[in-house]
Amino acid sequence: MKERLKRDLKAGRYNFGHLAEEANVNRSYLSQILNGSVTPSIKVATLIAMAANRLTESTTYTPDMFITITKELHQ
Repeated sequence: MKERLKRDLKAGRYNFGHLAEEANVNRSYLSQILNGSVTPSIKVATLIAMAANRLTESTTYTPDMFITITKELHQ
């Protein structure tokens, strides 16, 4: 999921820094979420998903994708 998000952001000339700013979260915290080190709250996951959808002009990112990324990475 992280690589897909990176690719989608890059298509619009954005990066994870832009995503963090758009979602109003700390860049290092976003990095921890995307690396599966921490699980965000529902509120933060929703903010990130909404920001990702705005920046990528997509509606494919959902909050649960950011909440469950830790489980996916550690299977």
